[in-house]
Amino acid sequence: MEMTDKKQCPQCGKKISGRLDKKFCDAYCRNSFNNLNKSVDELMIKDSNRQLRLNRRILKSLCPEGKATIRKEVLANLSFDFTTFTGMYPTAGKVYYLCYDYAYTPIMERETIRKVLIVQKQGYMDSFDQGSTLKRLQNPEENWIYPSSIIKTLSCLPKGR
Repeated sequence: MEMTDKKQCPQCGKKISGRLDKKFCDAYCRNSFNNLNKSVDELMIKDSNRQLRLNRRILKSLCPEGKATIRKEVLANLSFDFTTFTGMYPTAGKVYYLCYDYAYTPIMERETIRKVLIVQKQGYMDSFDQGSTLKRLQNPEENWIYPSSIIKTLSCLPKGR
């Protein structure tokens, strides 16, 4: 059924013909319009996923044997983002930052992070409960010792799963 009242495409301004409820002149205009009007949240998710994939590729390329120690500058020069990771796994005195199937932890030398230990993710890391660790970190009577930057990072994460 042809439209009697010609509407205009909100993307390009052309006259729309076809179904009465048609909003765009073609699929290209519809996609362009929707891509331009994506919410800020969706764009943030897209950027985070892009960085996570990059981080994982970097970790995989530097850790072919399952375990490697790399200078922090090498990761930084490859555009590795230390603030973007998929999870955390705390151990006694260390926190492993997970990036899908790889994990890394900073190695302190003279109170400065100079190197990073990269390992392939182990099965036991899957059972980690983020919410209970956050509670432990917020209660100083527990015997968990972490730098304040890690506590700050954990406090930004959602509580529980």
